[in-house]
Amino acid sequence: MQNPVSHYYDRNTSRFLRFAAAGAGATIHRAVWSEGVTSRTQAVHSVHDLLLRHAPATIAGGAPVAWDLGCGVGASIEYLAARRPGRYRGLTISNLQQRLASERLGKAGGDAAVLKGDFCDRVAIAQLQTDGAPDLVYLIEAFVHATKPTELLAAVAGALKPGGRLCICDDMSVRPEFREHPLLRRFMRGWQLATLWSSGEIRACAGDHGLSCVLDLDLTQWTETGRLRDRFIRVVVALADWSRFSRSRIAQRPFWGNMLGGDALQRATRRGMIEYRFLVLEKR
Repeated sequence: MQNPVSHYYDRNTSRFLRFAAAGAGATIHRAVWSEGVTSRTQAVHSVHDLLLRHAPATIAGGAPVAWDLGCGVGASIEYLAARRPGRYRGLTISNLQQRLASERLGKAGGDAAVLKGDFCDRVAIAQLQTDGAPDLVYLIEAFVHATKPTELLAAVAGALKPGGRLCICDDMSVRPEFREHPLLRRFMRGWQLATLWSSGEIRACAGDHGLSCVLDLDLTQWTETGRLRDRFIRVVVALADWSRFSRSRIAQRPFWGNMLGGDALQRATRRGMIEYRFLVLEKR
């Protein structure tokens, strides 16, 4: 039986790319309209630029070894490698994403490769380690899929070079108890999420494994909510709830799961229950 997260991305990735906003390219994570950002192209690369800005000082003058865990179709690797050449390795649980990423990075050139695997699986981490210990490990909207977040943080901490950094950009529950709220449950169910930790929970667990937090940045205010398509989806979801369609088996399919989960995320964000944060954790 196919992994539900793999199935979700195998079924939705082409749609994500097809309906990505102008300027997004193959980047399928959220745009962040932080201070100084004036175009959508800049907004979709805001998180990438944060990664470049907060990469460990140990690689300032040399070529890094970097891991992208939950790498999508390789757009982040492509962007970073063009600006800071090095050895980049990605990991995705999706067969489709692995194929698309390999094609993209093969055309771009450079030392980059994407493997198929679960980043909570020590075997997959061991595969990445054959190409060298990383200076930088990052997860963009991927930590929420960690079925074993404690083991993941321990494995990354063990793999990083001293002074290396782990960067996590993701949705995080403002309070642990909010995870029991129906909106967050629908968000997690629709988007096939396994973990919705608060930033405090991530920092505490990382600290137990030798990773110190050097930055905890709240990006929520700069994300997009209430766009025309968001309002349209809100109406569709309201009708689905009213007609009880949202409880049907059809509504559990990846397309509808993405729509129901996305609407729940928007509503929970507006209510102050979810934040979109960027964490930088450094190996002591």
